[in-house]
Amino acid sequence: MAVNEIRDYLQQIKKIWNETGCSLMADDWTNQKQQSIINFLVYCPKGTIFLKSVDTSGLRKDAETLFNIFDEVVQEIGPENLVQFITDNDASYKAAGKKLQQKYGSFYWSPCAAYCIDLMLENFSDPRYFPLIDDTIKKVKKITKFIDNHGWVLALMRKDFTKGHDLCRPAVTRFATNFLSIQCLLLFKKELRQMFTCDKWIASSHSKSSIGKEISEIVLEDKEFWVQCQFIVKVSEPLVRVLRLVDGDEKPAMGYLYDAMERAKENIKARCNNKVILFSPFTRIIDSR
Repeated sequence: MAVNEIRDYLQQIKKIWNETGCSLMADDWTNQKQQSIINFLVYCPKGTIFLKSVDTSGLRKDAETLFNIFDEVVQEIGPENLVQFITDNDASYKAAGKKLQQKYGSFYWSPCAAYCIDLMLENFSDPRYFPLIDDTIKKVKKITKFIDNHGWVLALMRKDFTKGHDLCRPAVTRFATNFLSIQCLLLFKKELRQMFTCDKWIASSHSKSSIGKEISEIVLEDKEFWVQCQFIVKVSEPLVRVLRLVDGDEKPAMGYLYDAMERAKENIKARCNNKVILFSPFTRIIDSR
């Protein structure tokens, strides 16, 4: 009975495609078995449905291969029903999407907004251009990994200092997680410093280990580390806010998204006291994407 209800529901949504048009979304990911999978979802005003998955393990995901995969899915939906096709912004995906757009001429290829913002955040920590930010993120990862991988330390932090909160906050994208973790570290800076000077920590074997000493030294003595954390949050938080916006349940219209990005740039400039030498490396990255 439930299967029939779901089938009827899907058929009702598919009928809407012909009336309102729809958007096709390709989500590329790797599962726990290290299989490369592309999930295809279709959005219309009635709702979003999962259409199918394609296992691309072992395939060379160049533009031509992706074009053939995408074209088959487009024909399944009906190109006349499609308004836009959304993928990652990698060169091969972009080329395949543009080729589809040229073949049919009735819909547009668009890059995934969340993926584009994640690439911006990745560029913000590129060691070639921002070595201090890259070094700070490595230290943040070292701190969170040490605490998370040692049950006694994690329990001490949760019970006595952060009221059950963790330092690592998972996010929708890979690089956003790094920046959210820095925000959390700053939020609990006082509590962390208290933890690494408390009697329980000092009496523990962890405080006497080489890695424990290294972590406590970063937290307690590395003033430049905390200065960098504050600066990183200052320039990244406006972008993370936009990322939360596009990942929310209510998807913003494209015009609103462009406005949000402009406001994010202006916010970064203001947070850098409108000093071009400080904000321009970051606003250039946003403009280039």
